[in-house]
Amino acid sequence: MTEHLVLAAVDGSQNALVAAGVAARFAKLLSGRLGLVTVLQVPRGPLGFGSGLFSGGLRERLMEEARAEAEGTLQGVAERIHAACGLQMPEYFIATGVPEVEIPKIVASDPQIIMVVVGRQGFGTESKPRGLPHALGDLGAKLSMSLRVPVLTVPADALEGQICAGIAQIAPITDDKEG
Repeated sequence: MTEHLVLAAVDGSQNALVAAGVAARFAKLLSGRLGLVTVLQVPRGPLGFGSGLFSGGLRERLMEEARAEAEGTLQGVAERIHAACGLQMPEYFIATGVPEVEIPKIVASDPQIIMVVVGRQGFGTESKPRGLPHALGDLGAKLSMSLRVPVLTVPADALEGQICAGIAQIAPITDDKEG
Protein backbone atom coordinates (compact mmCIF):
# COMPACT_ATOMS: atom_id res chain seq x y z
CA MET A 1 0.00 0.00 0.00
CA THR A 2 1.30 3.42 -0.96
CA GLU A 3 1.84 5.85 1.88
CA HIS A 4 0.31 9.27 1.30
CA LEU A 5 2.45 12.40 1.45
CA VAL A 6 1.05 15.77 2.51
CA LEU A 7 3.32 18.57 1.26
CA ALA A 8 3.62 21.82 3.22
CA ALA A 9 5.24 24.93 1.76
CA VAL A 10 7.64 26.54 4.23
CA ASP A 11 9.39 29.88 3.88
CA GLY A 12 10.54 30.36 7.47
CA SER A 13 7.62 32.60 8.43
CA GLN A 14 5.41 31.95 11.45
CA ASN A 15 2.46 31.57 9.06
CA ALA A 16 4.27 28.76 7.26
CA LEU A 17 5.00 27.03 10.58
CA VAL A 18 1.28 27.11 11.40
CA ALA A 19 0.50 25.69 7.95
CA ALA A 20 3.09 22.95 8.48
CA GLY A 21 1.41 22.13 11.80
CA VAL A 22 -1.95 21.77 10.03
CA ALA A 23 -0.31 19.64 7.33
CA ALA A 24 1.23 17.46 10.06
CA ARG A 25 -2.22 16.92 11.56
CA PHE A 26 -3.60 15.87 8.17
CA ALA A 27 -0.66 13.54 7.58
CA LYS A 28 -1.23 11.92 10.97
CA LEU A 29 -5.00 11.59 10.43
CA LEU A 30 -4.34 9.95 7.05
CA SER A 31 -1.61 7.69 8.46
CA GLY A 32 0.71 9.30 5.95
CA ARG A 33 3.93 11.24 5.88
CA LEU A 34 4.72 14.93 5.83
CA GLY A 35 6.90 16.62 3.25
CA LEU A 36 8.23 20.16 3.51
CA VAL A 37 9.11 22.27 0.49
CA THR A 38 10.73 25.64 0.03
CA VAL A 39 11.56 27.42 -3.19
CA LEU A 40 14.52 29.76 -3.47
CA GLN A 41 13.81 32.71 -5.69
CA VAL A 42 16.84 34.31 -7.28
CA PRO A 43 16.52 37.73 -8.85
CA ARG A 44 17.61 37.77 -12.49
CA GLY A 45 19.50 40.98 -11.88
CA PRO A 46 19.96 43.21 -8.86
CA LEU A 47 17.12 45.63 -8.37
CA GLY A 48 18.02 48.93 -9.97
CA PHE A 49 21.76 48.30 -10.25
CA GLY A 50 22.38 46.68 -13.62
CA SER A 51 23.58 43.15 -14.19
CA GLY A 52 27.24 43.78 -13.38
CA LEU A 53 26.65 43.38 -9.65
CA PHE A 54 26.06 39.62 -10.00
CA SER A 55 29.31 38.97 -11.86
CA GLY A 56 32.26 37.07 -10.47
CA GLY A 57 30.33 34.24 -8.86
CA LEU A 58 28.26 36.44 -6.56
CA ARG A 59 25.04 34.81 -7.75
CA GLU A 60 26.44 31.33 -7.04
CA ARG A 61 27.62 32.37 -3.59
CA LEU A 62 24.23 33.89 -2.78
CA MET A 63 22.56 30.68 -3.92
CA GLU A 64 24.83 28.55 -1.74
CA GLU A 65 24.08 30.75 1.28
CA ALA A 66 20.33 30.72 0.54
CA ARG A 67 20.34 26.93 0.13
CA ALA A 68 22.20 26.46 3.41
CA GLU A 69 19.74 28.79 5.18
CA ALA A 70 16.77 26.96 3.62
CA GLU A 71 18.16 23.57 4.64
CA GLY A 72 18.58 24.83 8.20
CA THR A 73 15.04 26.20 8.27
CA LEU A 74 13.53 23.00 6.88
CA GLN A 75 15.59 20.83 9.21
CA GLY A 76 14.44 22.93 12.18
CA VAL A 77 10.78 22.71 11.17
CA ALA A 78 11.11 18.96 10.50
CA GLU A 79 12.68 18.34 13.93
CA ARG A 80 10.01 20.42 15.70
CA ILE A 81 7.17 18.61 13.95
CA HIS A 82 8.78 15.21 14.52
CA ALA A 83 9.09 15.91 18.24
CA ALA A 84 5.72 17.62 18.73
CA CYS A 85 3.48 15.57 16.45
CA GLY A 86 4.74 12.03 16.72
CA LEU A 87 5.28 11.71 12.96
CA GLN A 88 8.32 10.17 11.36
CA MET A 89 10.92 12.77 10.40
CA PRO A 90 9.43 14.81 7.52
CA GLU A 91 11.30 14.73 4.24
CA TYR A 92 12.03 17.99 2.53
CA PHE A 93 12.47 19.42 -0.93
CA ILE A 94 14.38 22.53 -2.00
CA ALA A 95 13.82 23.95 -5.46
CA THR A 96 15.07 27.08 -7.19
CA GLY A 97 12.77 29.28 -9.21
CA VAL A 98 9.22 30.50 -8.78
CA PRO A 99 7.07 28.64 -6.21
CA GLU A 100 3.98 28.43 -8.41
CA VAL A 101 6.11 26.76 -11.10
CA GLU A 102 8.43 24.60 -9.00
CA ILE A 103 5.90 23.16 -6.53
CA PRO A 104 3.70 21.73 -9.32
CA LYS A 105 6.84 20.07 -10.77
CA ILE A 106 7.49 18.39 -7.41
CA VAL A 107 3.85 17.31 -7.11
CA ALA A 108 3.85 15.92 -10.66
CA SER A 109 7.03 13.94 -10.00
CA ASP A 110 5.70 12.24 -6.85
CA PRO A 111 2.35 10.42 -7.12
CA GLN A 112 2.29 9.91 -3.34
CA ILE A 113 1.62 13.64 -2.80
CA ILE A 114 -2.12 13.93 -2.18
CA MET A 115 -2.38 17.50 -0.86
CA VAL A 116 -0.43 20.75 -0.69
CA VAL A 117 -0.76 23.01 2.35
CA VAL A 118 0.35 26.65 2.36
CA GLY A 119 0.03 29.57 4.73
CA ARG A 120 -2.39 32.24 3.63
CA GLN A 121 0.37 34.77 4.09
CA GLY A 122 4.10 34.19 3.93
CA PHE A 123 6.96 36.60 4.11
CA GLY A 124 5.08 38.88 1.75
CA THR A 125 3.11 40.08 4.79
CA GLU A 126 5.65 39.51 7.55
CA SER A 127 9.06 41.09 8.01
CA LYS A 128 11.31 40.33 5.07
CA PRO A 129 13.82 37.48 5.42
CA ARG A 130 17.52 38.05 5.19
CA GLY A 131 19.22 36.87 2.03
CA LEU A 132 17.35 35.86 -1.08
CA PRO A 133 13.57 36.36 -1.07
CA HIS A 134 11.06 33.58 -0.44
CA ALA A 135 7.38 34.29 -0.98
CA LEU A 136 4.28 32.25 -0.27
CA GLY A 137 1.80 35.13 0.07
CA ASP A 138 -0.78 34.39 -2.63
CA LEU A 139 0.72 31.05 -3.54
CA GLY A 140 -2.34 29.05 -2.50
CA ALA A 141 -4.55 30.72 -5.10
CA LYS A 142 -1.96 30.21 -7.83
CA LEU A 143 -1.41 26.56 -6.94
CA SER A 144 -5.12 25.80 -6.79
CA MET A 145 -5.35 26.81 -10.46
CA SER A 146 -2.59 24.45 -11.61
CA LEU A 147 -2.49 21.41 -9.31
CA ARG A 148 -4.55 18.23 -9.61
CA VAL A 149 -4.41 17.68 -5.85
CA PRO A 150 -6.23 19.72 -3.20
CA VAL A 151 -4.55 22.89 -1.96
CA LEU A 152 -5.30 23.94 1.60
CA THR A 153 -4.64 27.57 2.50
CA VAL A 154 -4.20 28.04 6.26
CA PRO A 155 -4.76 31.37 8.06
CA ALA A 156 -2.09 32.48 10.50
CA ASP A 157 -4.64 32.37 13.34
CA ALA A 158 -5.72 28.77 12.74
CA LEU A 159 -7.42 27.27 15.77
CA GLU A 160 -5.25 25.13 18.02
CA GLY A 161 -7.45 22.08 17.40
CA GLN A 162 -6.65 22.28 13.68
CA ILE A 163 -2.91 22.09 14.30
CA CYS A 164 -1.03 18.99 15.36
CA ALA A 165 -0.98 18.81 19.16
CA GLY A 166 2.11 20.46 20.56
CA ILE A 167 2.88 22.67 17.57
CA ALA A 168 1.05 25.68 19.01
CA GLN A 169 3.54 25.79 21.89
CA ILE A 170 6.54 25.91 19.58
CA ALA A 171 8.15 29.32 19.44
CA PRO A 172 8.59 30.92 16.03
CA ILE A 173 11.75 30.13 14.10
CA THR A 174 14.14 33.05 14.33
CA ASP A 175 17.80 33.56 13.75
CA ASP A 176 17.85 36.79 15.74
CA LYS A 177 20.41 36.58 18.50
CA GLU A 178 20.13 40.29 19.23
CA GLY A 179 17.93 41.52 22.00
